[in-house]
Amino acid sequence: MFTTESADGELSRTEQAGSRAEPAAGGAMPSALARLTNPAWLFQTLWSRKGLITAAALAGALLAALASLFIPPKYVSTAQLFIDPRDLRVLQNEVSPNAVGSDPTSITAYLESQARIIASDSIKARVIKSEGLDKDPEFGGEAAKSGLARLLSGSSTSSRDGLLYALAALDKSVTVRRGERTFVIDISVTSRDPDKAARIANALATAYLDDQASVRAEAAQRATGALTGRLEELRNRLRIAEEKAEKYKEANSLVGAGGKSIGEEQLALNNAQLVALRTKVSEAKAKYDQTLATRASSVEAGAIPEAVASNTMTALRSQLGAALSKEADLLASLGSRHPALASARAQVRDARRQINEELARIARAAKIEYDRAVDAERQIARRVEELTRQQYSAGRASVQLRELEREIESSRAVYDAFLRRARETGEQSGIDTTNARVISMAMPALEKSGVSRRTVVMLGGIAGGGLGAIATLGLALFGGSLPAPPPGLRRWPFRTRREPAAAAAPPAAPVEPVPLIPPATEPSSPATAVVPARTGWRRFMTIQGGQPAGTPEVEQATATPPVLLAKLPVVRHRRWRRDGEVRSVFQAKAHLVDVIDKPNASFARAIRGIRTELASQGSPNRRVLVVGLRRNAGASTLALNLALDAAQAGLPAMLVDAGLGGNSLTTVFAPDAQAGVHEIVSGSASLIRAALQDEGTGLFFVPRKGHSELVTAEQISHDFFGAARRFGPVFIDGASLGSDAFTQRFADAVDDIVLVGREGEVGAGELQQASAALGKNAAKIRGFVSNEA
Repeated sequence: MFTTESADGELSRTEQAGSRAEPAAGGAMPSALARLTNPAWLFQTLWSRKGLITAAALAGALLAALASLFIPPKYVSTAQLFIDPRDLRVLQNEVSPNAVGSDPTSITAYLESQARIIASDSIKARVIKSEGLDKDPEFGGEAAKSGLARLLSGSSTSSRDGLLYALAALDKSVTVRRGERTFVIDISVTSRDPDKAARIANALATAYLDDQASVRAEAAQRATGALTGRLEELRNRLRIAEEKAEKYKEANSLVGAGGKSIGEEQLALNNAQLVALRTKVSEAKAKYDQTLATRASSVEAGAIPEAVASNTMTALRSQLGAALSKEADLLASLGSRHPALASARAQVRDARRQINEELARIARAAKIEYDRAVDAERQIARRVEELTRQQYSAGRASVQLRELEREIESSRAVYDAFLRRARETGEQSGIDTTNARVISMAMPALEKSGVSRRTVVMLGGIAGGGLGAIATLGLALFGGSLPAPPPGLRRWPFRTRREPAAAAAPPAAPVEPVPLIPPATEPSSPATAVVPARTGWRRFMTIQGGQPAGTPEVEQATATPPVLLAKLPVVRHRRWRRDGEVRSVFQAKAHLVDVIDKPNASFARAIRGIRTELASQGSPNRRVLVVGLRRNAGASTLALNLALDAAQAGLPAMLVDAGLGGNSLTTVFAPDAQAGVHEIVSGSASLIRAALQDEGTGLFFVPRKGHSELVTAEQISHDFFGAARRFGPVFIDGASLGSDAFTQRFADAVDDIVLVGREGEVGAGELQQASAALGKNAAKIRGFVSNEA
C-alpha cells in the first residue's frame, strides 16, 4: 500500500535525512548534479524563483526592444533580367558571335557567367558613379561633419577613396542569382531606403545592358581599327603586283584582250584562212582536172561537165546542133555534091572549132585560178608557221605572267575581303545584338526584410527567461538550501512504507471494463434494409430468364450478333511467293500480302470478298476500323490487304496505322517517318506531306508518329477525315480492344468496325465483351472475320 501522509511531512524527513547524509558525503559534486534528473525538484526550484525568471524575461524583452530601435531597417528590391543565350542574329558574320551550345551544361555555364558579370566590380562601379554612392554614408561615404566634429578632426586633409568603400559596401548589399531551370537572373539590393534599393537594382540591370552593348561596340571598333590598319599595306601590295605584271607584259610583248593575246587571235584567224584556202585549192585542182579531161566530142554528144558548163558553151553547142541538123537535111534532100551542103559542112566545122577554143579558154582560166589558190595557200602556211613559233615563245613567257596574275588575284581577294569586313565591323559598332532585357523593374519594398521587431522582442524575452532559469538552477545547486515550498503544494512521495492491515483503505468498487470494440448491431431484416445508391454507376436489375431489365443503348444496338464476313484460310509455303520481283514496299516484309504476291489464291479471294461486302453496305468511301479481339489476332494483316486490294482496284485508298507493338505497320514499313495524325490535326504538317505513297500500288499510308495521345475524336472526325475527304476507302489498323485509347477515339469517328479473331477464339462471350468495350460504337460493327492461321 502507498502512504497517504502529506508531502510536507515527507519532505521534512527527506531533508533531515539529506542533511545528515551531507556531512558524510562531504558535499560531493555528483550528488548535487544528480538533482537535475529529478523533475519534481526542477519544477519546485524554478517555481520558487518564478519572480526572478519573469524579471529576467522582461529585462531581455526590454533590452531587445531597445536594441531593435537602434537596428536600421532593411528593404530589399529585386529586378529581373531575361538573358537568352542565343543572341540576335542581325548579320551573317558578326564580330563576337555567341557560340553557346545547345546542351544544358553550356547554357548553365553561360548564364552563371553573366550573373558573375552583373556582380562584378566593373558593373558596380558604373552604378556607383551614376548614383553617387561614393558620397552616400550608407555605402561608406563621408557624412557631413558638424562644427564640433570639424574641430576635433583638426586640419587633416587626408582624403579617402570613396569608390573602394562603396564597392565593399555594395558587395554586401547586392545579391545576384539565377532561377533554377530558367533564363531569368534576379538582382536583389538591400538598403535602408526602399526607394534607394529599387533605384540601385534598376541601375545594376541598366548598367549590365549598357556594358554588354559597349563591350560589343568596342570589340567591333577594335576589329575595324585593326582591319583598317592592314588595308593600306594590302592596297600597296596589290598595286606593286599589278605594276610588276604590266611591266612583264610590256617586256615580252604580251598584249591581249578578252583573255587572249593578239598572237593567239592572229594564229586562230590564219588557221581558219589556211583551212579555207586548202579547200579552195582542192576545188580549183578538181575543176582544172575536169576541164582537161573534157573533149569536144563529149560536149557534142551532150555530156557537159560542171567545170565547163557556161552560157557560151551552151550557145556553141546549140549552134553546132543547128549546123549538124542543117547538114543532115541538105544531105538528104540535095545529095552530097550540092554546093549548099558544103556551106553547111563549113558551119559545122566552125562550130566545132569554137567549142574547142572555148574548152581551151576554160582550161586556161581553171589553171590560173588553181595557181593563184596554191600561191595563197603557201603564203598563209608560212604565216601560220611563223605565228606558231611566236606563240610557243609567248607561251613560255606566259607561264611567268600567269604566276604574276595569280599573285594579283590573291592580293585582290585578300584586299576585298578586308575592305568588306572592315565596313561590316564598322556598321556593327552601332548595333546591339545582346538578347537580354529587363522583364521586371525593381519596385520599392512595402515591408521591411529580416526579423520583425516583435520577433526580436519575443526572442529577447525567451533569452532573458532562459538566463533567469539557468541562474536559478545555479543558485539552487551551489548557492544554499532549497527554499520552502509554498503552502498547499503536494509532492510525489519519495519513499513508501507499509501500514497495518487494519488501516488499509477499503477496496474500491470494481470498475466494469469498457469494451474496445463496440458490439456488432444486429442485421436488419431484408424488408427494412436500405442499399445506398452509388453515383456514377448504372445498375442492371436481373429478371427471370436471364434477360436484362432496362437494357442500355449499347446492348440494344448489339442485340443482333455480328455476322461472319469471311474466314481467312491458312497460307502455307510463303517463301516461294516472294522470290519474284518486288514492286511494292509492303512486299518481302513481316506481313503477308497475297493480294499482290498471289492474287488468285484463296486468301486474296477472301480479302476481295470482305471488301466487296463492306462496300455493298454503304458508300464505297467508307472509313473502316479493323481491330482484333485479342493481341496477334491478325488485324494488321487484314487491314493492309484490304487497303492494297482497294488500291489495286484503282480506288484512292488510304491505310492509317493506329496499332501498337513491335510488328505494327509503322515499325515494319516506316520506322523513319517524321509525321503522323497528330501533326496533321495540329496543322504542323499537311496530309500530303505526312502521308507516304507506295509507288508500286499507289496506296497512301499514314504512320503512327508524334503525340497520338493528344489527338481527340473530334479532331479525327473533322480535321483528319476532313483533310482525307478525297480518299476512299480508308482502312484503320487498330490495336486490340481495350488496350489503346487512340484506337478507341478512332472508333468514335469511323463509319464501320470489323472485328478479327483467331479460329476457335471467337464466341458469343468474346463478341459480347467486344460490344461492351466499344460502348456506343458497338452499332458500327459490320461483322467479324475468323482467322484460321
